[in-house]
Amino acid sequence: MARGLQLPALVELPRNARNSILMEPLWAVFGTVVLYYAPLYMRSVGLSSTQIGLLGSVTLALSFLFQSVAAPITNRVGRKRTTLIGDLISWTIPMFVWATAHSFAAFAVAAALSASGRVVAVSWSLLLIEDVEERQRARVFGIINLIVTVCGLLTPLVGLAISRYGVTDTMRGFYALGGVGMTIMFLWRNAITEETKSGVAAMQQHRDLGLVDSLRHALTMVRGLRGHPGLLGMTAFYLLTVFIEQLSLFQILFLQETLHFSPNTLSFVPFVGALVTVLLYWVGLPRLSGLPIARTLVVTRTLGLVGAALLLLVPAGNVAVMLAVVGLLVGSTFLTQTYRDAALFGRLPKDGTADLFSAVQTLTLLCSIPAAAIAGAIFAVSPHSLFVLIAVLCVLLLWLAVWLARRETGAQVAAGG
Repeated sequence: MARGLQLPALVELPRNARNSILMEPLWAVFGTVVLYYAPLYMRSVGLSSTQIGLLGSVTLALSFLFQSVAAPITNRVGRKRTTLIGDLISWTIPMFVWATAHSFAAFAVAAALSASGRVVAVSWSLLLIEDVEERQRARVFGIINLIVTVCGLLTPLVGLAISRYGVTDTMRGFYALGGVGMTIMFLWRNAITEETKSGVAAMQQHRDLGLVDSLRHALTMVRGLRGHPGLLGMTAFYLLTVFIEQLSLFQILFLQETLHFSPNTLSFVPFVGALVTVLLYWVGLPRLSGLPIARTLVVTRTLGLVGAALLLLVPAGNVAVMLAVVGLLVGSTFLTQTYRDAALFGRLPKDGTADLFSAVQTLTLLCSIPAAAIAGAIFAVSPHSLFVLIAVLCVLLLWLAVWLARRETGAQVAAGG
């Protein structure tokens, strides 16, 4: 069936990348909506800003623990099998817990289960991209990010349901429906993908190793991180983008409670974001493809800084200005994630990819653990101050992108000489 659904742009991609892309909408149609409305849903059942922020930090703290064993598990069990089991634990079960949650404790249980998804973050990424040629990787990540964003076109429909039935009842139904839909997707995707070549080799290499030995092997690989040119700088860039994303968790509450936009109006934010993303995919990516990746990150982070600054100037209740600014932020995030991920994988060696990619993720999670709690504490006192902090960090991120671009240019000159 997957072969009959092939799109011209996907035909030349390897089996795993092609079929994972074809299956992604079945996850994104639910995941995009529930993640977007999660803060409003938690607020609707009585959680405070501090509790919402604390849940975010608890999730990251537990994610850090799971991330530390992600590479050993992925190498021993395999990319394909780890992805299936991990998705069922980190998405299917939590979706049903969220659907019935009434208290902070229930959300904490769901957070603990969803944190195990850090293992899948490694296994699925490798399943998706390991067999793809380097020249095609940015396009694969771009298509995945495009699909996730385009599924935001559904949010106005959910917004209409919220207007009629309320946030709580609507989201409970959507979480339950998502639990069923995602499970079907996970099983279907598993049936039409195969273990990667590197995954087969890694399973053979780690077959006779215990978990402790696998962890020791991973640490040995991590010690050599400094030996890979540009990897530390790219890791810092990756880390700071994720930190800013965690701080931005409260954006939807800022728009509703501080700038006084209704949930129905806010349902059009992902809709606009989807339109911007489609435009950037068809127009922006081809134009940027001729630039070195690090220089492209300078462009994307310049847009991100402009958007972060303009968000502070949005007049309360002005829908047109708000949608324009948020559209700019979504566009810059789409481009940043697309080229950031491609740049990171481009700096990872073929030997030990899982270990080093997991190491980057682990370090990122460790440094991002306090982000959501900090955001919740600041938001409870002064919502505007939180977004001033985000704008300041965007300045730092742009500086880092410029530094990476200069380093890349210097390396190219040295190689040419």
